[in-house]
Amino acid sequence: MALATVWLAGGLFMDGWAHSHVPTLETFFTPWHGVLYSGYAALAISLVPARLWRGRPEGPVRDWVPAGYGLGLLGAVLFAAGGAFDMTWHIVFGIEVDLEALLSPPHLLLLTAGTLMIATPIRAAAAKRNLAANGGKPAAAGDDERDGEIATPATGGALAWASGPDVPVLISATTATGVAAFFLDYLSPFTDAPAAMSANGDREVLGVADYMTYTVLILAAVLLVWTRLGRMPLGLITLVVAAASVPNGVFGDFENLPAQLWPLAGAVIADLAVQAVAARRGDLVPLAAGVLVPLLIWPTHLIGVELSLGIAWSLELWSGVVVLTALAGAVLGGLFLPRTRPARD
Repeated sequence: MALATVWLAGGLFMDGWAHSHVPTLETFFTPWHGVLYSGYAALAISLVPARLWRGRPEGPVRDWVPAGYGLGLLGAVLFAAGGAFDMTWHIVFGIEVDLEALLSPPHLLLLTAGTLMIATPIRAAAAKRNLAANGGKPAAAGDDERDGEIATPATGGALAWASGPDVPVLISATTATGVAAFFLDYLSPFTDAPAAMSANGDREVLGVADYMTYTVLILAAVLLVWTRLGRMPLGLITLVVAAASVPNGVFGDFENLPAQLWPLAGAVIADLAVQAVAARRGDLVPLAAGVLVPLLIWPTHLIGVELSLGIAWSLELWSGVVVLTALAGAVLGGLFLPRTRPARD
C-alpha cells in the first residue's frame, strides 16, 4: 500500500507538470490524469480489507477494517467523489493553471482525501504499537499517563531503518509531505529562492513567510511520525526534506536545482544529530528535531542559492530567517516534550 502512495503522488506531479507546461490543455481525459487516477485505483484496492478479498467476512462491518485503515477507506470514497466533482468542474469552468489549479475546490477535496489515504501506514503503525503496548487491547484515553507523567516514546537508531515495519511509514511520510508541498508550491523557498531576489519590501515579507511555512510543513511531518511510531527512524528527516524540496522543481524545469539539493546535506546532518540525541536523551528528541532541522537545512539551502544565483538579501535578513525558523521549531518541538512529574507535598 505504501508503494501505491508513490504511484498516486507521481501521477499528481505529472498532472501538475501538464497544468504548467501545456497551456492548450482543455480536457479532463489526459494521460496525466490517467496516471493519477490509476494510482488512486491501486491505492484504493490496497485498502480493501483482507476479509473481503478472502470472501469470508464475519462479524460487524467495523471489525473487517484493520486498525488505522478506517480514515483511509473514507479518503478513498471522498477521492472518488472528488474525481467526479473535478471532472464536472473542468467541463463547466475549464482547465485551471498556476495558482488557480492549486486552490480549485475539487483539487483541495482531492488533496484532503488523498492525504487520508496516503497517511494510512502511519496510522496503522501507531495502532499496532498501541495494541502491543497494551497486551493486544486498544488503549483507553489516558492509559499512557502515570502519576502525572506521559510515557516517553521509545527511540531508535540505524536498525530502525532496516526493520521492515518502519519502511511503509517512511514511504508514507515522504509521499504525504510531497503532496502537501505540491499544494504549497506558491510558498516554496526551495523553488522560488526568495533570498536571491533584489530588495523589495513586499517580496522580502513573502520570502520570510515562505521559510516559515516550509519549516512548519517539514517539522509537522517529522513530529507526526515521532509521536505515532514512538521513535525517529534514521532517514526520516532526509526523506521528508527531500520530498518538500525536490519534486516541486518539475513546475519550473528545476531551474533552481542547487537551492533544492543543498538542503539535503543539512538534512542528513540533522538526521544523524537527532539520532545522537535519541541515544542519550530520548525525551528531548522533539525539541532537538525542532531546532536542528531549520538550523541546518536553511543555511545549506542558502549556500546553494549563493553558488547558483547569488544572495541578494542583507546579512541581517537571511541570518535572521535562520534564527527565526529555529526559534519557531523550538516552540513546535517543545509542545511534544513529556510533562514533568508534579511536585508533591
